[in-house]
Amino acid sequence: MSILEVHNLKKIYHLADGGMTLALDGVSFELEEKEILGIIGKSGSGKTTLMMILRGVLPFDEGRIVIGGVEYTPDADMETIRAVKDMTAIHLQRSFAFWSDTTIENVMRRVYALKTHDETILPPEDTMEYEELREKAMKYLEMVGLTHKAEQAAHTLSGGEKQRLLLARQLAIEPKILLLDEPLTMASPEKKREAIETIKRLREKYGISILLVSHMPKLHESLADRLLWIDSGRIIKEGDVKEITSEFMSGLEPVAPLPPLKERKPIFKLNNVTKRYYHYTLSKIFEISNIDLTIYKGEILGIIGPSGVGKTVLMRVLAGIELPNEGSVLFYTKDGGVADLTKLGFASAMIRQKIGILHQEFGLTHHATVEEIIKGRRKFKEMTEEEMRRIAEKLDIRESLLDFVLRLADMPAASRKGMLDELEIDEEELLDIYAEIPQVQLDKKEVMETFRLLGLPKDILKRRSYELSGGEKIRVALAVELASKPELLILDEPFGDLDPLTSRKVSNLLKEINAKLGTSLCVVSHDRELLADTTHRIILIKDGVIKREFSPEELVNL
Repeated sequence: MSILEVHNLKKIYHLADGGMTLALDGVSFELEEKEILGIIGKSGSGKTTLMMILRGVLPFDEGRIVIGGVEYTPDADMETIRAVKDMTAIHLQRSFAFWSDTTIENVMRRVYALKTHDETILPPEDTMEYEELREKAMKYLEMVGLTHKAEQAAHTLSGGEKQRLLLARQLAIEPKILLLDEPLTMASPEKKREAIETIKRLREKYGISILLVSHMPKLHESLADRLLWIDSGRIIKEGDVKEITSEFMSGLEPVAPLPPLKERKPIFKLNNVTKRYYHYTLSKIFEISNIDLTIYKGEILGIIGPSGVGKTVLMRVLAGIELPNEGSVLFYTKDGGVADLTKLGFASAMIRQKIGILHQEFGLTHHATVEEIIKGRRKFKEMTEEEMRRIAEKLDIRESLLDFVLRLADMPAASRKGMLDELEIDEEELLDIYAEIPQVQLDKKEVMETFRLLGLPKDILKRRSYELSGGEKIRVALAVELASKPELLILDEPFGDLDPLTSRKVSNLLKEINAKLGTSLCVVSHDRELLADTTHRIILIKDGVIKREFSPEELVNL
């Protein structure tokens, strides 16, 4: 018996420049009760658009949807949309809108809102209601394997842990249909296996029907009962999972050769670096310790490790946007000089302009055009020391404070907000400083060459962030960093939202950039096969320390 019917669904995006994009074109299918139906397709094929429509958060232009007996049409009233939302829960790719609270409090707020319709409040801590709420929230954390992080601030979780917290919050709704949009892109292989078993248990124990969007063929082969293949907004094939995944992967381009590493000359060196995080009770909850690491000029370094072991923290320390508690972060300049990024000041600020970083929680300003986003990023990368001094004098702030504020600009929005809340600083104060930085001119021809290599369309510069698909967003974010021609480019889970075909293209592009420009790269990924094809050397981080170093050949044979 069907719990979901979709009939001739059509969705048109009207773009800010007056154009339009047909995102879904006559999509029809059914989801049976207790079924796990998989959807696969290349980045930008319409998968996320479909999920958001089914959740009731995005309008559509034509067609008819029936969810649990409720008919949902383009002119549906608010009561119908509310009924749809009550029956569904969604896990969106890279969507981490959490409260500035602990992990368990984030789940408690979601559970309590089912009663109060207000996530801003919780019952008093010294009441029975609070204890009962906490106990119930802990059960959802147990479902996703996060009880050990219950007291940790949500914004300090790893990307994979945040994905599991998001899933716990959605499970609290107790939906009839669970919409999973790339739920395991940032999970380690071990956590992927655990999550697969969790999803299976949810289906068996609670009878939930699941619509699973993923570009990972192996995930569908492990979970899906049936598979839909969507391309350019149309379902082009439906049926046997392995048959469709095999055909889907037949379009994979060959692996490009890895440029040889000409010399082992350092560009970055971390000496005895330690970084600790503390709970508000002052008990230590996380640490990377005694890290010694050298990155060589022209090297592509890979980093692997389970979720939550310190990979992202290490990348932020390496980029100079988080200061270690101990140790030094040294940058070797082309003229033979050495600068320590742990020392706040104009010298460090100038050095950090040579570093690009794509966070696993990257954010593109929602209403800004891609051209505006590039200009906004480039102005931080092209500011002169003289301009920094002028801003510091005009605003009457110390050199070290200005450098600190500039580092905050490089942080993901959620992490920056968490830090500002702790320091009791208003973000408006930061924006006032950022507004003083001079705007820059853009060489569109040069920028579009990079965009072309990433498979992005000609009109992309005029498109707004919210008009991009998930796969387009990460390629745009990568292009924005490449546009500044960094000497070191740090990529934290760059392949997570990309289908295997696009991931191979990006991997080959990174090697091409490395060969042409001599750019050094540091790539964090859970995709070991892809990492082995892309890097000269791989290190394993576990429990906050570097455990082992591999050659690409050794990693493949693990």
